[in-house]
Amino acid sequence: MTPISTQGTRVVMPAPYTITIETYDVPPPAHGQVLIECEASAISAGTELAVYTGVHQWLHDPTRSWPKWPFTPGYSGVGRIVAVGEGVTRFKVGDRVVWPSRHETHAVVDVEQPDALVFPIAEHVPAQVAAFTVLARFPLAALVQSEQIIGQCVAVMGLGTIGQIAMRLYAAAGAHPLIGIDGVSNRRTLAEKVHGVVTFAPDDPQLKDKLRAANSGQLPDIVVDATGFPNAVKTAMNIVTDGGRVVMVGSPRGIAGEVDFYWDLHGRSITLIGAHGSAIGWEPREKFPYTVPRAMRLLIALLESGRLKLDEIVSHFAHAHQAKAMYDGLLNDKEHYHAVALRW
Repeated sequence: MTPISTQGTRVVMPAPYTITIETYDVPPPAHGQVLIECEASAISAGTELAVYTGVHQWLHDPTRSWPKWPFTPGYSGVGRIVAVGEGVTRFKVGDRVVWPSRHETHAVVDVEQPDALVFPIAEHVPAQVAAFTVLARFPLAALVQSEQIIGQCVAVMGLGTIGQIAMRLYAAAGAHPLIGIDGVSNRRTLAEKVHGVVTFAPDDPQLKDKLRAANSGQLPDIVVDATGFPNAVKTAMNIVTDGGRVVMVGSPRGIAGEVDFYWDLHGRSITLIGAHGSAIGWEPREKFPYTVPRAMRLLIALLESGRLKLDEIVSHFAHAHQAKAMYDGLLNDKEHYHAVALRW
């Protein structure tokens, strides 16, 4: 019996600061495809708020096809396969999977292609946690670029969703001591739920002294900038030890000003590294052998084993019809809105 089309519901951004809930037709899966019913999808506060507020640098770039309005946000979710097309061998009806889900109830996905980013995940991982698996690939890129981690002092600047996940990944990888830096007190409290983490405000006039005190007299070996603000790189370079590494895992929107590269970078032999999640590709590259399947298998194993605990950072698990309130909360109430997932 041939499956029939169904009706889906999705979140759409038709213009800045505007959210609509729209219906769409979902076709049956064709050869090599599966139909996934979404349990939950995670909001990527950096990318999605940049589009929501109209500041994303590619919105008005005629050479780019993404993102453009009307925009269906989302790229990380968890759901269950409810139908399979002919030729599907990797999955069956009932399998629970994570994939780059938009904020929508249903998706038809190719799963028999070599680059299919669909992976099984255990039933015991809560939906609001599993929804962040694909998104977690972005902070994982910071670890891949950090090279030596065990026993290294790591300071994470910016304790939003990406920074909180990065902190927990570095902890799982053996970094010590760990330091969080953020101006929002509740974010610092969340970071301190990780054993041994100490936190400070970025405007603390004695920040460098406190960083040294937390690391036996030395500044951090690695500073991870997850703030999303371009000028934060100046602070990151200022508080890392001589010869240390500054890893840019956020997506800064704009141009960094007043950075003295002659002294702040060259004079102290600092290494400044870009670590966007898109750097983890499907094929090993010279000096960057990590791949998407390898990253996803690791993240799923960490979540399933409990070594990566994300439930404590999820502040809201709201129905998708509350999406606008969630975006506005993430934008305007950083004390109370942290990681946010939408349920369907």
